[in-house]
Amino acid sequence: MSISVSPKGLVLYSLVAFTVMTAITFAPSSAAMSAACSAGNYRDGSCSPPSVSGSANDEGVDLVGTVTYPGSSGTRPQSGSGPIRAPGVVGTPPVRDGYTVTSPVRDGYTITSPVRLEDLVNFRPTSGVHRMEPDGWMVVGLDTNFYALVTGGVQTGELLGQLAAVRFDATRFRWDYGDGTSATRATGGGSWASQNIAEFDPTATSHVYRLAGTYSIGLTIEFAAEYRFADGPWTPIAGTIPVTSNRLTATAGDAKTVLVNRDCLEDSAGPGC
Repeated sequence: MSISVSPKGLVLYSLVAFTVMTAITFAPSSAAMSAACSAGNYRDGSCSPPSVSGSANDEGVDLVGTVTYPGSSGTRPQSGSGPIRAPGVVGTPPVRDGYTVTSPVRDGYTITSPVRLEDLVNFRPTSGVHRMEPDGWMVVGLDTNFYALVTGGVQTGELLGQLAAVRFDATRFRWDYGDGTSATRATGGGSWASQNIAEFDPTATSHVYRLAGTYSIGLTIEFAAEYRFADGPWTPIAGTIPVTSNRLTATAGDAKTVLVNRDCLEDSAGPGC
């Protein structure tokens, strides 16, 4: 017979409380049962199923079981008592949001606990720098190239009471072009020169304005996070952190009215030359 026990107040490491649900089987040997208890004994009440009591302590949960046989004057202890460990000590650690999350070791046992984005109070991804080409103006009907400069790196600090390392990775870039349209890209793009293409050529992150006017362009970068304790493996955290970059303000005009700092004789590599 399987008995589930849920002790109260068992607090595990990393400031996370768990309810331990453990299945313990108390049963006499098959020979004893066949000789002592029959189906009729259970029906007339002369045999009772095993009963279990438990108590929590610092080491786990102590369980004691008893069973009554026909003709007995009381109960006889059946099987012993012993500490019951938390989930994750033996077998597969718990899974949250598709990831197996493991925290440091305590008393020789691995204590499992989920880490959430809100636990990263001591960590923050660095906001990317939002840029555009041409800088500050656009030509109606031609591609304006927007891109983001993002720096990575590993940050160290306290996570759930432990020294940990966290790294962020930019995964999505959401542009609001200010003309009623927006786009989400998997890349932050780059300058025309870095992509070895000519000015006003289309890019993965460029946009074409159809009407003249002044526009405010916004960019939000979504970062995924991973963490690790000591020299353990990098473990991903479910979800992403959105970070707003600097807004750009630019004016779109017809190509015939675009102003440049120099004419093409002075700067043959200037816009439109």
